[in-house]
Amino acid sequence: MKRLLSIFAFFASFLVHAQSLTIHSMDSVAYVNSHTGSLAEAHIALLNTSASSQSYLIKRMQIGTTGLVDSNYFCWDLCYPTWVNQSQGSVQVNAGAVAYDFSGYAYVMDTSANGQDTVWYRFENVADSTDFLDVQVVYAFSTTFGQTEASPAAARIYPNPSATGRVTLEFAPSSLGGYIEVMDVLGQLHARIPVAPYQTSATWMSHSAPKGMYLLRRNLGQRPETMGKVLIQ
Repeated sequence: MKRLLSIFAFFASFLVHAQSLTIHSMDSVAYVNSHTGSLAEAHIALLNTSASSQSYLIKRMQIGTTGLVDSNYFCWDLCYPTWVNQSQGSVQVNAGAVAYDFSGYAYVMDTSANGQDTVWYRFENVADSTDFLDVQVVYAFSTTFGQTEASPAAARIYPNPSATGRVTLEFAPSSLGGYIEVMDVLGQLHARIPVAPYQTSATWMSHSAPKGMYLLRRNLGQRPETMGKVLIQ
């Protein structure tokens, strides 16, 4: 029996093709330590912006090729096994209403998984195939995530996703000085940003960073605090 070493991650970005659908809300990225095998799940809430009720099906358009994901499945009107790439039914969303029906999962190949993979989903109007919304889902895996981190520190990170090369962090002040670490999904350190006592914001210039997901941690001489994640596009 395969070990359920799972991560479902951040719904990082979407291509705006939809005439009637838009993202209402989405989970932030979720990392899972591939040694623990705990099951993670995330959701997309979709808003029907049209003036009439519409029905939508879902298609799994493409699966990443890194080899990290052994299998995955999704739930829409029903839950579908790993070999099904399109829902057999649809979800009806009233005009101006939000559908909270989508959730997805991924099974990881082994306990030493480090990296990320992507799955592309399409939410399509049953009555009009040109009316659709494409959503890119990032799955991230790490053998070290969560081992040395304290409770999350309240922080605001923007823009997120970022395509500007500049990421701003706002956080609660502390009487202690230290630094903020920027790490990729492999645990490699990309930047160390100094933080002075009582400082409330910092900037990461990410121009030289490869595209992908990054973990932000504040270290004030105690246990590192998770501040959040940011996607660099």
